[in-house]
Amino acid sequence: MNSYKKYFFPVIFFTVTILFSTIGFNPAEVVIIGPEFHEQEYFIEELDIISENLDIKIQYKAVNDPENYIIENKELDASIALIPNPQGVTNLAERGHLYNLNALMVEGSLINNIYPEHLIDIVSLNNDIYAGWTRLFPNSLIWYDISKFKEYDDLNFQDFDSLIASTKKIADTGVTPWCANSESSASTGWIQTNWLEDIILSKNGPEVYDRWSQLSIQASNIKIFSSIKIIDDFIFYPNHIHNGPGSIISKEFRNLPKVLLDERNPCFLSWSGHYFRYYIPDEYAYGEDYGVIKLPKITLDNTVVGIGDAVVLIEDNQIARNVISEILSSSFGEKWSSYPDTEFISANKYFNREIINNELTQYEFDVVHASLQQDLFRYDASEVMARPIGSNLLWKFFVNFIREGSESIVKLLNELDREI
Repeated sequence: MNSYKKYFFPVIFFTVTILFSTIGFNPAEVVIIGPEFHEQEYFIEELDIISENLDIKIQYKAVNDPENYIIENKELDASIALIPNPQGVTNLAERGHLYNLNALMVEGSLINNIYPEHLIDIVSLNNDIYAGWTRLFPNSLIWYDISKFKEYDDLNFQDFDSLIASTKKIADTGVTPWCANSESSASTGWIQTNWLEDIILSKNGPEVYDRWSQLSIQASNIKIFSSIKIIDDFIFYPNHIHNGPGSIISKEFRNLPKVLLDERNPCFLSWSGHYFRYYIPDEYAYGEDYGVIKLPKITLDNTVVGIGDAVVLIEDNQIARNVISEILSSSFGEKWSSYPDTEFISANKYFNREIINNELTQYEFDVVHASLQQDLFRYDASEVMARPIGSNLLWKFFVNFIREGSESIVKLLNELDREI
């Protein structure tokens, strides 16, 4: 019996010690929720790097709608969230679901030192900042088929007016220069809101653009009206759009790259955002088959309209704040950017552009960051303004406008004003 005790108790002691040591040193876990998105595996790989650096566990949980998920679940198991639009951030902040990041330090600087004023303003309430930014994407781009493009030496990209004058001359010869498929089921019209935003920003400047985003000026205001008239001229000039203006709302936008790059089709230009590259068939190569250029200026240069991903704090603790600081740092995305197919464009103004291992992404990065330096990057207005307008009525306005033609503009704008 004494011999049994002699060996039994040390075994129990060491077993219990090891068990409690394992529990005691189990690293903390941070759960991040957000949407399922393109290149998500690269994002998770970046989170793994942060996990190692901070000696913690980080889990990314994809949910259908992170904004509603946070609102509807009282007992959240997450402390950080990715929100893919600024309106979602301010909605959650107004409801008391988020913590402000005013005192958050990123690489020794306060968060408001790494972004221009606009990106801070659209995720702030009452001088409190409720989000930082990871990625940004440009909308203000023109994609082109290289082989077809080479046939037109007289194309003038000096400014928007010169470009349209050039493409009208081509249209006059019987060649339709623009591919503009934009049908998107119930969301048809959203691409035309992008065109309008590009024009308002470059033609009238950020002050008017911001007032339009906040709906503090009417749709029938002369500045908005004159911007829509430019779209009117673009759409309805004879032979300007491949398959005619009706194709804009009847032909699927996801097929647009195929239409552009099909040698049987005469059109060789497309006014489309970053999203265009998601649908380019694998057999086509950037720089060989297709290229992209920033939309030429109307009045102001370096204006860019785009979208991005915001990061918010939904449980306030130091570990979660440390993780957000790492996500917003200039080193986040370095591994992601090393892949040949990377599309990562950091919102951090100190990110090292030379790390980007993709020529197209380098170009988009340059476009975005040139605008950030002058605070001329503006978030997609329809994603900032009241949702019944930006995510519904504006789309319907453009669908009806394309169906009814130029003579309908004043009537439709007045109808929109009554809704606003």
